[in-house]
Amino acid sequence: MDTKNLDRLSLPDLFSRIKRVVVCHENEDQKTSSEQMQEEVDRICGGLTDWGIEPGDRVAVWLPNGVPYVELLWAAARLGIVIVSVNTRFRSTEVEDIVGRSGARLLVVDPSFLGIDFSGILSRIDPTRLGIEAVISLGGTIKGPWPTVHWDELLRSTPSDVDRASPSLPWIVFTTSGTTSAPKLVLHHQQSPAEHALDLEEWFGQSVLAAVPLCGVFGYTMLLGAMGAGSELVTMPVFDASIASLAIERHGVTTFHGSDEMLLRIVESGRDLSSLNAVGYARFDNALEGVVEAASRVGVDAIGLYGMSEVHAIYSHRDSDFKDRSSVPGGTLVSTRAEARVIDPSTGDDVPIGLEGELLLKGPSLFAGYLADGGTEIDRALTDAHFVDGWFRTGDLGRLEDDRTFEYLARLGDVLRLGGFLVNPAEIEDCILRDPNVEAVQVVGIDLTGGTKPVAFVISKKPINEDELRMECRSALAAYKVPVRILQLDEFPVTPSANGSKIQKVRLRELAIQEVN
Repeated sequence: MDTKNLDRLSLPDLFSRIKRVVVCHENEDQKTSSEQMQEEVDRICGGLTDWGIEPGDRVAVWLPNGVPYVELLWAAARLGIVIVSVNTRFRSTEVEDIVGRSGARLLVVDPSFLGIDFSGILSRIDPTRLGIEAVISLGGTIKGPWPTVHWDELLRSTPSDVDRASPSLPWIVFTTSGTTSAPKLVLHHQQSPAEHALDLEEWFGQSVLAAVPLCGVFGYTMLLGAMGAGSELVTMPVFDASIASLAIERHGVTTFHGSDEMLLRIVESGRDLSSLNAVGYARFDNALEGVVEAASRVGVDAIGLYGMSEVHAIYSHRDSDFKDRSSVPGGTLVSTRAEARVIDPSTGDDVPIGLEGELLLKGPSLFAGYLADGGTEIDRALTDAHFVDGWFRTGDLGRLEDDRTFEYLARLGDVLRLGGFLVNPAEIEDCILRDPNVEAVQVVGIDLTGGTKPVAFVISKKPINEDELRMECRSALAAYKVPVRILQLDEFPVTPSANGSKIQKVRLRELAIQEVN
């Protein structure tokens, strides 16, 4: 990254580098030039200012991918306001919690999206708990006690050339998954995404596919990469493998990063994917095997990534030249100014290269802190609890491969201490997956007399023989790793997230305790 660019490139400058945005639908593509977006952003800035939106105010965006989402982010950077990202999968309880705690004054929705009953969802929320003053609608009136501002009205506002962009201003809020408690509100100031965009510049090509929702840090990081590289941004309201693969073929997409399932479905499409030369994926489904091999068969080299809401989605990536390690999650730090270390979580001492422990990170793409309820200040106590001597504690189990490369192994909260040893549940899961009828496995630990014991949950094509599966584990694993029970489910309990659905380990532990006791 050319650090001298930071002196002259603000977030609005970086937005203006996007060549155009292409929104792909089943039958047609909508193309919007950078110049057209700039004109509309001028009007959005004027309209929001007329409404009384001031620097520091929050605007909640409950939208699918599209030009309005990009324009609102751009306008927010210029106005010095904060975008609160709301997943379109969220419903009344989640919307009330996130929008209410953020202190958002406006909520932006698209009532035409997928036929979702946004009015009905909002009608189940106590207006005093939501706290918004109006709804900006991309089409139609939202029923409720709030006035509706129509998007077209906003675009007819008197243009404004206001530009308050500053590295120190808050800009965007993401939410953590919230599977164990209320989601934390992750706040980034303008500096961290601007620096990250420039760090990604050399690793993004001329056409970038953002098939992951922009409301999550993964899809949003694809936008940052397009800004840094001055690329064309190709996106779609909701991921569809047939539309995504057609977009790659039609627009000569060079860069795509997504989940393992997304990548697998794209490479199985049968489309011409030869334009792709920068492809990364995050492993969300531990039971999904053969993704890299399937991609390789159609000429696509896929590499493993690492990221999270607090550090951005592409904090590190693998080197595709090392085929035997290219798919391993983690990789080399993207920023030359980023650092990683691994500590023993019980003592806080650094562990030698190659040994497992908690992954700690430091660098320019780190978040500013967790937003306090009400949305005006950073919750310093909560934020400080996740840092030690300026290093962010990721809560992930990892190991250093050298001083700039690491491997991500698992969430530390999912790691089991069995028989006095830290055990990655994936080791037990892989053993059970050897059974050809088992389609997916999740292993959790529960506290019993004698210590923590593993319990496995499986999804299988046929009814399982628990005793036989445990016998197979006993022949392949140390005794303390053998599950005390292997239980069959029709599906795993999940929580919606921007990148798909995350399995609720807490709920699985509750089920395990009920069954074992």
